Amino acid sequence: MSKKDQSDSDGATISRRSFATSSVAVGTAAIASPNSLLGAPPPRPSTAKKIGSPVAVVRTELPTDTPGYGGKGAPRLPVTVSESSIGASGWKEGTTIPAEYYLDPKHYAVEEAFLAENLWQYVDQASRIPSPGDFFVFEFGRSESILLVRGTDSEIRGFYNVCRHRGSRLCRHDADPKPSDPRLSVKQLGQSGSSPVFRCPYHAWTYDTEGSLIYAYGMQDDFDPARNGLLPCHVRVAAGQVFVNLSRSDSPPEFQSTVTRLRALNDVYGFDKLKVAARELYPLKANWKLATENFIECYHCGPAHGSLVKAHNYDEERTDEQKAAHATAVDEWVPAAAERRGSGMGGYGDVDGELNPGFVTGSMDGNPLAPLLPTRTAWTHETDIATTRWQTGYWHGYDDHVMIARYTPRAHDRTDNEIIWLVHPDAVEGRDYDLDKLKALWHVTTMEDIWLTGNNHLGIQSGGYSAGRYATHEGSPARFVQWYMETFASGG
Repeated sequence: MSKKDQSDSDGATISRRSFATSSVAVGTAAIASPNSLLGAPPPRPSTAKKIGSPVAVVRTELPTDTPGYGGKGAPRLPVTVSESSIGASGWKEGTTIPAEYYLDPKHYAVEEAFLAENLWQYVDQASRIPSPGDFFVFEFGRSESILLVRGTDSEIRGFYNVCRHRGSRLCRHDADPKPSDPRLSVKQLGQSGSSPVFRCPYHAWTYDTEGSLIYAYGMQDDFDPARNGLLPCHVRVAAGQVFVNLSRSDSPPEFQSTVTRLRALNDVYGFDKLKVAARELYPLKANWKLATENFIECYHCGPAHGSLVKAHNYDEERTDEQKAAHATAVDEWVPAAAERRGSGMGGYGDVDGELNPGFVTGSMDGNPLAPLLPTRTAWTHETDIATTRWQTGYWHGYDDHVMIARYTPRAHDRTDNEIIWLVHPDAVEGRDYDLDKLKALWHVTTMEDIWLTGNNHLGIQSGGYSAGRYATHEGSPARFVQWYMETFASGG
């Protein structure tokens, strides 16, 4: 993999393969009309087999609608039910999708291939592998495993975690893969660590940190080690965050638009220089679309997220009078907020906002959690967010910490949600921050979402499930499923 492909700059081009493409029309007209937000329906992905990928898929542009948690940043649009329908199921715009699109593994197989082709998946912090030889593995979909490693030249590369001999995995996804019986001879690297080489446990084929095959015994005279190195995947690093794209094309999807907002937020919070205080994996027993729909609406926040709405202005049920009273209370709590509001900078605007009165950060009780970040000299009472296409990655900044969420599809009924908490690089656990308190707000919120999405997935399996109508506060999931059905079901 070249430095150009791995670097912080963009430079990617659209694939020259004979994929059908479609453009997404977004702008003033799109905001005025829900039907035009995502543009014309792209061709439905084919289910034909091809070499090197389980499903042939369409390379297409993705919607630019990237609201934050609770739909922050998305335009408020009326949700109407269309008279026309899409697909053999008769789905109508403005309603939830038929159960088969959540539950049938054959639909998920097409979706997984499409997402692998078209999306840049957020993976982790570049700081997780600071030195040459440092590595970790990332799982996507039902069986894909990617090895991320920093080479001797300090570049981060990604390789398919598959030996080129007979297909064994080089690294396990266990934290400690050693056999329980010490008499067993098998040795294998785990999910993260540091190693100058990667040795297959089966026949000892060995690769260096640049993916080159450096040892394979007993091979024929015409065997060429240079043609049997690890297969690379596309990797980019932006603002200290690592992304991968699993397209087997030489030209991955355009990258810059995925991280434009991320880079801007990094200028404010500097999280590429922050320290990882904690990480937690929260497996969701739900289809990835249910996880996405839940993430981008706050119709559920009032009933289900008491701690979150206590800290954040997420309650979309307020009347105009209540919102005005809330703004007054905020201005009294933090006089600078009134100045920002008067200059047109206050409120949530597109994607940013203020905490509720009495809260200086995203905590359970409003009190500080850690030292101010290096980019902060005083408490601002602000919070700000960045997000990628349909929330494969989400960054939420506060004055004293940053919360990062990663959502990764794993199966038709399983989605990985990992949360990472960042603090000042010099902060010391136990002295400068209490880990349980630091994690509490978003841990509680995520556990509630695990409950909600798992319960939702169970419910749609019932014979009593039928398409329901989205409420006026569910414009973001309504637009998401519109894009989904136009993309995957428009062919009937």
